[in-house]
Amino acid sequence: MDESQIQFINNPRKTQKDPSIVISDEEIKTIRDFHKGISGYCCTPLCSLDKLAQELGVGKIWVKDESHRFGLNAFKALGVSYALGRYLGRELGLPIEKLSFDRLSSPEVKQKLGDKTFVTATDGNHGRGVAWAANQLGQKSVVFMPKGSSPLRLENIKKEGAEARITKYNYDDTVRHAYEYAEKIGGMVVQDTALPGYEEIPHWIMQG
Repeated sequence: MDESQIQFINNPRKTQKDPSIVISDEEIKTIRDFHKGISGYCCTPLCSLDKLAQELGVGKIWVKDESHRFGLNAFKALGVSYALGRYLGRELGLPIEKLSFDRLSSPEVKQKLGDKTFVTATDGNHGRGVAWAANQLGQKSVVFMPKGSSPLRLENIKKEGAEARITKYNYDDTVRHAYEYAEKIGGMVVQDTALPGYEEIPHWIMQG
């Protein structure tokens, strides 16, 4: 990791709230066990930023390097895979504790659930995570990207099995377009940002 590419920014909104308000120790164990069932899952490395620690006058700074995660160069697939697992589990009438990723991607489950299409709007890594997770589960995904998005990112998303395109809209309008498209085809929106009335899946993504 090149420390010259890292900047330190003080967060003015930082709080000391108890994290168990958002996620309990039991939920963390459940999520970790679910992720361990995904082919290619492994612990990503901690990198020591010695120069930055010296500049700030602290003993050590460690950064978890998620660029190795599932070959996707981002951590996004963790949250998405868990959210899709929770959603499919609910469709099956089973809690996530009784489901493995392998079982969710099995022909038996696919036959029971039929084809599902997961729809999202993204400018990059989230959409690639949705495409990857849906493909691993044997399901479809459609990814819309706002105008000006990188063609390389578009191709990377397509390589994960998604139907993907760059729209003529800005980001907010692309999100609206994704919702409209999902409603039209009977798909499920998988966004990592919450809106009034749409909070469950973003919450699962955040937990994962």
